[in-house]
Amino acid sequence: MAAGCSKKFTSKYEEELYYDVEYEEFCKTFEFSNSSTCWICNGYYGPNYEEPLCDEAEGLATEVSDDEDSGNDEPPENGSEAKDRSDGDPDDYDHLDRPRPSAPRNVNQYLEMLSQPRETDESERQICALPVEVLLSIFSYLDDLSLWNASEVCKQWKRILEVHIPQQMWRKYTKERWPLFQQISTIPNWLHMYGALMNSCFCRTCLIQMAHKAPMRGRVNHIRANRLRNDIRSLDLDATEGIDAVALDNQLFHWQASILGPAGSPYEGGKFFLYIVIPCSYPMLPPQVRFLTKIVHPNVSRHGDVGIDIIQHNWSLALTISKLLLSVQSLLTDPFTQICMEPELGRMYENDRPKFEALARRWTWKYAMYEVLPPVEGLI
Repeated sequence: MAAGCSKKFTSKYEEELYYDVEYEEFCKTFEFSNSSTCWICNGYYGPNYEEPLCDEAEGLATEVSDDEDSGNDEPPENGSEAKDRSDGDPDDYDHLDRPRPSAPRNVNQYLEMLSQPRETDESERQICALPVEVLLSIFSYLDDLSLWNASEVCKQWKRILEVHIPQQMWRKYTKERWPLFQQISTIPNWLHMYGALMNSCFCRTCLIQMAHKAPMRGRVNHIRANRLRNDIRSLDLDATEGIDAVALDNQLFHWQASILGPAGSPYEGGKFFLYIVIPCSYPMLPPQVRFLTKIVHPNVSRHGDVGIDIIQHNWSLALTISKLLLSVQSLLTDPFTQICMEPELGRMYENDRPKFEALARRWTWKYAMYEVLPPVEGLI
């Protein structure tokens, strides 16, 4: 149905229902174009000559490029290496691939790699053949993030974790990772809830950073501490409906925030979690704000980065965390499409508004409404 459809509706609900059905197949199969997974940040490589668009990937690419030679000089070799190479046939090395950065070596990353779809091999049978007692002994050394990744490896591991880890523990893990999550309805399985919240996120690296709560580099001054105390006080006293934030560490570097979808927008009814990093030089420099919950919006990248002017260019000392979150919330009702983090969504918003809103509503129902609609096994 084109954007200029002349069909008349008796109510907004009828209109939304009509377009939800009209674009159901499109919403189910929607994927961002020109994207590929980055094992560093679960972000994406865009169409800009395959240059990384996330800070971690960009930093790694810079590090690798600095170590590479220019092509004019031969790398230094010791005597034994030169001798070994001279003994072999030079043609034997033509098929070798260019060296790549080694993958992360922590347990959480290994389990995440195991959880990715792959072809069946003999190693899978060997893993499944391990006794339950051995698996439980291994699982006892894992934190909650690693346990959840282990539950995604195979049905057997998930069943073992469901049976042998009490629901109270998964409830505790959920509250620790998502302190702003409120239990509104009955939750039959907290492992499924924990996994649904994790799968609703753009980037798992953000979750790991938020969980580690590592201090930022730099000297913390009294101006920052006093300002953050005032920000916390303003969040408590001048509470704005639908906006909340809480510090995750004593140094107030890592924060989690939540925003309710504005009424009348396709995000209505959803609760979106955000990850905020406060730099040492705050309030001279703006905080880093990133959506944790997946959302379809022209000014939010597929990695969760928020493209808002007061963060990128026009930061002011008068802005507080509550005002910043209020600006992000208002962006949900009034996207700025002249400059977009996702041009594809910007064009859809301008040229086919019903199609965009149907997609945004579907993602809101799918990822941002777990407080009122707990996940059902088989549908997450």
